[in-house]
Amino acid sequence: MYIINALFPVAFICALGYLARRRHWLTELEGAAVERLSFWFLIPCLLFRGAATAEFPADMHWDYLFGFYGMVMVVYLSGMVLGRACFGYGLRALSIYGMGGGYANATVLGIPITLAVLGEQALVPMLVIICVHNLLIFAFGTALAEWAPSMRLQPSHADAVGTASAGQADVVESTPSIPRKVYRVCTEVLLNPISGSLLAGALYNWIGLGLPGPVDATLALLAGAAIPGSVFGLGTALTRYHIRGEIVPALVMSLLKLLAMPALMWLCMVKLFAVEPLWAQAAVMIAAMPVGISVYVFSRRYECCETVAATAIVLSSLLSVLTISFWVWWLNPSAL
Repeated sequence: MYIINALFPVAFICALGYLARRRHWLTELEGAAVERLSFWFLIPCLLFRGAATAEFPADMHWDYLFGFYGMVMVVYLSGMVLGRACFGYGLRALSIYGMGGGYANATVLGIPITLAVLGEQALVPMLVIICVHNLLIFAFGTALAEWAPSMRLQPSHADAVGTASAGQADVVESTPSIPRKVYRVCTEVLLNPISGSLLAGALYNWIGLGLPGPVDATLALLAGAAIPGSVFGLGTALTRYHIRGEIVPALVMSLLKLLAMPALMWLCMVKLFAVEPLWAQAAVMIAAMPVGISVYVFSRRYECCETVAATAIVLSSLLSVLTISFWVWWLNPSAL
């Protein structure tokens, strides 16, 4: 019953958003408005307030950060090896394929599910991860994707699947330098509402002023709508993604994300670094989330691997109901 109580509300609200859009109870414009409200206002209020009022440890758990992103890179690179060996992808497609295995839906699904399973005390470990989650993964992915033309790789057939222009994905062209493009992407990530609100909240926390009562009450009111609003918005957004083909590579990507990633995270946090139990559990829960929608956004940017990314998002979201239940049980066998 514990697992059902923790996961059912999130799954039901997401399904309700999906049904509302699918049955045209909400128009496409209205569905997009829900997503935009959540992304630009509700979630940033939750993250800013959480970071501004959190009690961060005096000594940062560097083993926690190194362990988490070390495992992200292991899965990312493993996905690239599998993508090349099994499906013949070129470097640009591999930058997206590897990202799908290592990039979790850490905010919209990770926060509500982890809080439901581990409680409010898990918020600080999650904020530490989410603060640099997009920055590190997208900077690495961008460097790989932009490096592809300079490597003069021949475009593979797999790069062209699902996009009319991916045949020229690896053609040498005159573009800004790789560091400049990575810098641009990092700037975009830092200034987006998710990362920006977290960093602003952490800075405010560091200054030590404390939130005035009326401001805190206002943020708390908005933050209270963030989880249901964002999960509902995720449901409406999923109607845009379909299982359109490339089932095998999408399934491999999904299994990397749902099974390999949390398993390696557990081994790293518990066996290798012996991280504090709550922090280790939070890391495993974040790692167990399905493929993040931003992977598809990234694939659209480079017009490459779009079909695989879209299919993996749908498959991993569906399969995650089972796999997340398993990881909840694994972390707490009494959960049943």
